Amino acid sequence: MSLFIFGQDRPGIHQIQLEYYNNNYISSPDHHTNEPIIPNQPRNVTPTREVFGYHPYWMGTSWQNYNYNLISTIAFFSAEATPTGGLSNLHGWPVAGLINTAHANSVDVVLCVTLFSNSDLVTLLSNATYQQNLIDNLLTQVQAGNADGVNVDFESFPASQKQNMVQFITDLTNTFHTEIPGSKVTLATPAVDWNNGWDYNALATISDGLFIMGYNYYYSGSSSTGPNAPLTGNGYTVSWTVNDYLNKTNNQVDKLIIGCPYFGYEWPTASSSAGSSTTGITGSAKLYMEMEGNALSYGKLWHESSQTPWYRYQNPNWVQGWYDDSLSLSHKYDFSINNALLGVGIWAMGYDGSNPELWDLLSEKFGTNTINIENNPQSNSPEELSINALYPNPTNSSFTLEFFSYPNNKALQITIMTILGQEVKTVNIPFKNTYKHTWIWDGLDDKSKQLPTGIYILNLTDGQKTQMRKITIIK
Repeated sequence: MSLFIFGQDRPGIHQIQLEYYNNNYISSPDHHTNEPIIPNQPRNVTPTREVFGYHPYWMGTSWQNYNYNLISTIAFFSAEATPTGGLSNLHGWPVAGLINTAHANSVDVVLCVTLFSNSDLVTLLSNATYQQNLIDNLLTQVQAGNADGVNVDFESFPASQKQNMVQFITDLTNTFHTEIPGSKVTLATPAVDWNNGWDYNALATISDGLFIMGYNYYYSGSSSTGPNAPLTGNGYTVSWTVNDYLNKTNNQVDKLIIGCPYFGYEWPTASSSAGSSTTGITGSAKLYMEMEGNALSYGKLWHESSQTPWYRYQNPNWVQGWYDDSLSLSHKYDFSINNALLGVGIWAMGYDGSNPELWDLLSEKFGTNTINIENNPQSNSPEELSINALYPNPTNSSFTLEFFSYPNNKALQITIMTILGQEVKTVNIPFKNTYKHTWIWDGLDDKSKQLPTGIYILNLTDGQKTQMRKITIIK
């Protein structure tokens, strides 16, 4: 299946969702407080690489459920810029509860500024006074939030403003670094620079990082179905995008963040086949929490070329959903690690709902909290048997289980069962004088036969307490 060559004029997911929620989201009464905002605290537990997540204002208080040990930076999305450098809608910024919770956990909070109109960007960037107005207004708002920097998200970017954008980011970065020592200036940048409007090299050199929006390769208006964020395959892919950035920035790996999607698309389709034509009805963007549930209900499939999952169902006509799960994200995270990039990013925080597997994956790839428990068990020991990570899940080969238990516990047992409760694998874990345990399963049952595609239940017990997790195998 050849990947769709997507056009430059269509709006990105950041713009689409901002416009949608501006018209449809109503803030809850307890969304904002007047509490004083504390400065960022020294960090004891740091992810091994940058983990940069957007918190859209319409996600409300979902920040209360984030695992801050696994996040480096939260970008509040967004403050909307005007073409003359004003800020027309702050969407409740500064949100004291969010900033204080992040700062108490030593996580940076930056304010994202958005402008998505080509003509408005020409007006703003071609006028030095308007540029300075925006810089001054952003500095005022970031200081009001006792925050840690700014993220610039300008889309539908005009090629005529290439050099003016470089000057704007130069002045913005110099101002923030001077007025708020230690602050960070980052940019959201496109997967493909269609009109050669972006000076990746200069912007990477000047700023503190580029958040590459590595998604929307297929979109709601695509004429055929396909992966939202293909890592590999024909045409434009995340791998192609990152290599393009590496070439154009002279390999400034320490400035590049791969933005990854916690969302995907569903389309009505002409057939059940991967890459089927869509029926002319616009597809819809859906969050991970919904798409993962659909995939588990209808049967998760794996698209080998793009390294992403998809599913299909009839209602009564065919519908296909394409998105990213913990397995496809695991491959993208490994790609970032193998290329020594600054880190990974998330659009958007909270889109995973209460599902634990994407946090588990971040813990496995970038977390250091488990190391602290091993090195200082007396101050950080778990109160009971607990599963720390299970990855990748879904899997098409093997997976790794990390869990904690008391060192004197000798009754540890793992059982894998079918969804109907039939035991297919039982393993007794040897005694270890440590809190942390790691077990790798090769996908074989007790008779050394490969288990087929399906949903299984992992049961971990120490004889008194039990932890259970759902596992999905896809072939």
